[in-house]
Amino acid sequence: MSFLVGGAILATGGGLAAAATGATVGAMVGSSLMGGFGAQTQAEADKQERLAGEMKQEQLQLLGQEKGLALGAAQSQFAGGQRDVSMGTQMGMRGVQAGAATAASRSGLATSGTIEQQTKTQTGDLMAKYKSDMTKLFETRDLSKASANLAYRKGEMSAEEAYQNTLTDIAAQPTGFLEGMFS
Repeated sequence: MSFLVGGAILATGGGLAAAATGATVGAMVGSSLMGGFGAQTQAEADKQERLAGEMKQEQLQLLGQEKGLALGAAQSQFAGGQRDVSMGTQMGMRGVQAGAATAASRSGLATSGTIEQQTKTQTGDLMAKYKSDMTKLFETRDLSKASANLAYRKGEMSAEEAYQNTLTDIAAQPTGFLEGMFS
């Protein structure tokens, strides 16, 4: 503000138009000087860039940890599901065998072919269910892995974009007194 008043005082000898021109020139000089004094140094700019890079690395580390946890959870769910399907199949096989033994002891030799056919059919149905359940488990695990990888890539792109925006903002700031004066 003192530059504005100083320019007006210097121009008072030339009348009102000269006073306005002097005030404008004073304001421009004052603004330029303030811009020069407010400019960041190259060391400050370098420090800001380094800190932005460190922040990006921390974000990537967190994303990597989240991805690792998600992959571990998917593998754990798969292992539990696999164990459950296997136990169910084993129990089903015991049931089929026990049912066949009970039926054979009650019916006699005349129906043994029928019992054998029923046992094969039940065993085939049980194995088809096992295959279907395992296929679902593999697909679910693969989908969970793909989801974790996609979330990581999305976060990685977001972190890179934020980093590049920060670098652009830093580069847009004037560095040094003269650059600050003329920006």
